[in-house]
Amino acid sequence: MSKKFNKNFKNLRNNSSNTLSKYKHKGYKCGLCSEYKLPNNKYYFCKDCFRERFQQNFDKWTSGNKYVDKFIQETQLKVRNCNKIIEWIPYNRLRDIKYLTKGGFSTIYRAIWLDGMISINHTKKIWDRDGEMSVALKSLNNSSNINGNFLNELKNHWHYSTVQIYGITQDPETLNYMIVMRLMCKGSLRSNLTTIKYIDEKYTGLSIAAAALSILHKCNLAHGDFHSGNILLDDDCSTHISDFGLSRPVNQTNLNEIYGIIPYIAPEVLRGKPYTKAADIYSFGIIMWELTSGVPAFNDRSHDFILSLEICEGLRPKIVEGTSPIYKRLMKKCWDSDPNKRPTANELSEIFSFWGSYYNDYPIKRLCERKPIPSNESITKNHPLSCYTSRKIDYSAKLNEILSKKELSTKYIIDEEKGFNNEMTLLSESFEDCKISD
Repeated sequence: MSKKFNKNFKNLRNNSSNTLSKYKHKGYKCGLCSEYKLPNNKYYFCKDCFRERFQQNFDKWTSGNKYVDKFIQETQLKVRNCNKIIEWIPYNRLRDIKYLTKGGFSTIYRAIWLDGMISINHTKKIWDRDGEMSVALKSLNNSSNINGNFLNELKNHWHYSTVQIYGITQDPETLNYMIVMRLMCKGSLRSNLTTIKYIDEKYTGLSIAAAALSILHKCNLAHGDFHSGNILLDDDCSTHISDFGLSRPVNQTNLNEIYGIIPYIAPEVLRGKPYTKAADIYSFGIIMWELTSGVPAFNDRSHDFILSLEICEGLRPKIVEGTSPIYKRLMKKCWDSDPNKRPTANELSEIFSFWGSYYNDYPIKRLCERKPIPSNESITKNHPLSCYTSRKIDYSAKLNEILSKKELSTKYIIDEEKGFNNEMTLLSESFEDCKISD
C-alpha cells in the first residue's frame, strides 16, 4: 500500500504543478517552429505557436455568447500544454450521448467526441487530433444566458481541478451550455463506498484528496461543496476532486446563499457564516467517516431543518467500531464545532504523507494494511427524504433564533450557578467570622 500511496501522491503533485518547469533547459524542440524550447512531446509546444495559431482561428468560431467566447480565448492564450486547452466544441461533433446521473444544478452524460484533443504531428509539423475519445458532458441547468461571474468560477475549476476540461458546447434543444470533461470511468467515491472493500484502497484515495485540497487552499480558495460525490475515480485508480465553484445555479446573483448537502455542511455555515477553508475540512472529516462506514453520512435521516439543528448542537455520525484510534482522533478534529480547532488542509496532507512514509510503524501499519473494513451496522438503504445532491439550504435565520435562545438560557443557568456559588462562599466566610473560638 505504501508504494501505491507514494506513487499516487507524487503523480498528483506533478499534475497539479506547472509541468513545463522541468523542461526549461535547452535540448527540446517545439513541434511547430522547431526552436529548442520544449519537450519533444506531441502535447507540448511553445507559447508563441499557441498564441499565433489560436488567434488565427478566433474569427472562425463563436459560442453565441460573448462571455463564453472571451473565457475560451483568454484560456487559449495562456497555455502551452494541450492538456489545458479549452475549445468551443460544436455539438454535432459529439455522438452516442447517454445519460449518466443528475446533480442539483446539472445533468451528467457520457459521449464520444469525434475529433479528440489537439496534438502535434512532428513529422508534418502540423496541428493534429487524437481522434475519437470518450468524454463526460456536464449540462448546466438554466445556463442559456450564462454570465461572466459564473465563468470566473469555471476558471478556478480549469486552474485547479485535476479533472481535465476539453471544452464547452451547447445543447441545441435546451440551449444549456455543457462542459466537456474527462470521463471518470469509475464514477464518484460515494458510488464506490460499498464496492471498495479494503482499508488501504480507501485510505489511498483519501490521501490524494487531502493533497489536492491542500493545493487549492494554498491558492487561498475554498472548494465550497466538498463531499464524496465530488471525489472522482478513474480506471487507473487515480483520485480527482471536481466541481470547484460549480455546485450552485449558473444564474445565482446572491453569493451569500448557502448551497450544498446538509451532512457535509459545517455548522457555522448552516448558521449563515461565510464559507471558509475550515468548512472544507469539516466536510473532509465527514468523508473520513464514510470511508470507514461504507455508507453516506446520515443516510438513515431526513435531511431537513431538524438534522441541521442537531448538527449545530454537536451531532456527528456514530464512529464505527474497530476504527483505528489515530484515524478517529484526526477525524474528530476535522469535524470539531470550532473552525479554529480543525487542522489545515496542508496539515492533513502532511499527516497522510507521514502515515504513508512510516508504514512499518505498528499503529500506522494497522491503519493502512490491506484488510476488510470493520463491519458496520449502519442502514445501507437511504432514507426517502435524504438528499445527496446540492441544493439551496435556507435555515440560517431559524437556526440562529433557536440556538441563540438556547445559548442565552445556558448562559443564564451558568451565571445563576456562579451567583449561587458566590453567595454560598460569602455565607461560608460569614459563618467563619461568626465562629466562636475555643
